[in-house]
Amino acid sequence: MKLGIISRELQANGAADLFLKTANYDFSLMQLNLKSLTKEEMPDHIPDALNREIADEAAKNKIEILAVNGTFNMCHPDPLVRRDGISRFEKIASTCNVYGCNLITLCTGSRNLDSMWSPHPDNNTDQAWKDMIKTMEELIPISEKYNVFLGIEPEASNVVNSPVKAKKLIEEMKSSRLKIVLDGANLFQEGMAKRENVRPVISRAIELLAPWIILAHGKDIKEGEGINFTCPGRGIIDFEFFLRELDGIGYKGGMIIHGIKDEKDMSFCRDHIKNINGKH
Repeated sequence: MKLGIISRELQANGAADLFLKTANYDFSLMQLNLKSLTKEEMPDHIPDALNREIADEAAKNKIEILAVNGTFNMCHPDPLVRRDGISRFEKIASTCNVYGCNLITLCTGSRNLDSMWSPHPDNNTDQAWKDMIKTMEELIPISEKYNVFLGIEPEASNVVNSPVKAKKLIEEMKSSRLKIVLDGANLFQEGMAKRENVRPVISRAIELLAPWIILAHGKDIKEGEGINFTCPGRGIIDFEFFLRELDGIGYKGGMIIHGIKDEKDMSFCRDHIKNINGKH
């Protein structure tokens, strides 16, 4: 399995530096967050020259851009905020072919107005689900227009907060454009992050979502009653089991290492996954 990194977890000065550092860390894949190279994760304008530079530097360093972040709050209660997100999403979708990429990662959102990555009790309401569905209904035609897939993640802090809800969304939308980005650490609700739960939680998620898994994320979570993410190898995720389960469903994609807050941990995390990966 090829390994990669989310670009925002590297400190880089421009596209040339970003892709060179990625290659020097011995990664061959990248999930591109445009905030690495612009002021915004979802800019309302992406210069053609920057797009060409990204594509050229990726090719020069033999880095495949496997996915591009297109995350905005898809269930925000203000329709104008959602509309702006949809408009910016289309800008990103229109550039993916330049990068040779066909996957955009999404955030199903949170009613938390301070952060779409933070929980809110209203995330479980029918209205939050309906608002997210309305947004998805507009993204699917855009994805068809530009021939890209939409990667959704079950995340405890979002409207789609479980594998069951992720499957419900895919079955409700009835679109071949919807795919799953599976992050083992994001499968845990509060109170669940215990070693004895790791294998059953991962196994059940893969059982439910196997037909749609397009990308694996390698983030970790610390044992405890809360949700405390960490970098791979510093928590309780059994990555050997995770990779074996993915092998069992015939998964042929890569793994994007995630959750590295301090770049000094980069080599440790890469080697942790690389050593396990070598057994498969």
